[in-house]
Amino acid sequence: MDGTQCNKGHMRKLTVISVCFFASLVGAAFIPTMISGTHSAGEAADERPIIEYRYTESLPEKLMELQDVQERKRCLINTLLPLALKANEKILQQRALIEHMKQRVPWITPEERRILDALAEVYLVKPDTSGHMIDELLSRVDILPASLILAQAAIESGWGTSRFSFEGNNVFGLRTLSAYGMIPKDKDTGQGFSVSVFDDLQSCIDYYIWTINTHPKYEELRRLRSLSPRPYDSFSLAQGLKNYSELGDRYVRKVEDLISYNDLQSYDEYRLRLQ
Repeated sequence: MDGTQCNKGHMRKLTVISVCFFASLVGAAFIPTMISGTHSAGEAADERPIIEYRYTESLPEKLMELQDVQERKRCLINTLLPLALKANEKILQQRALIEHMKQRVPWITPEERRILDALAEVYLVKPDTSGHMIDELLSRVDILPASLILAQAAIESGWGTSRFSFEGNNVFGLRTLSAYGMIPKDKDTGQGFSVSVFDDLQSCIDYYIWTINTHPKYEELRRLRSLSPRPYDSFSLAQGLKNYSELGDRYVRKVEDLISYNDLQSYDEYRLRLQ
């Protein structure tokens, strides 16, 4: 099985377990008040833009046909933004569970420890005392600004025009060492990787954020995020993306320029309407 597909399955299972367990602890009605990205009657004074969650399996075919560059950009953003917000929402549900357990150390129950171990397995945290595992998980189980997600998707997919984004739902150029991915047409035979294929765009975004949150290459981004207050600044976190591309510092500048030129930070204020 493609390692990408395997990890996606773990994450889907984890989301169900963690949210259900957390709901049993504090009550389902309490969850939305802890999650940025939702809206309730008590937030009437909050004037941040609210959008509906729209599941989209793949990029719309019309994207390739759009000749107007700005219209194509809007189409990609409108497609990916709800999915990015949903991914962040799920992460914040998991984070709320971890923060709840942090308050209970050292009186964590066996059931809570089981959930902690499951979280640690998914986020590649080594077994340790509950306190140490929770601290490490809190550095990993966290969101990314929508502007950063959109910027990388735009760069890696050519604003949604790449073959991998259309045929493999891969808008981030994510690679796999398995033989089940897509083969780049200009790939050298000795490169030893292929491009990951995803069931849908939501799975791709979920996996991209999981990669940023777990891979050693992005430890600097996670460090910068842990030192920053919310809402996170995408220009600051972009400094931790030097290892995402062979371009290094030039890639960071490319991300920054795209965010600035397209005013992508305006999307960091968007939230999903409570379902």
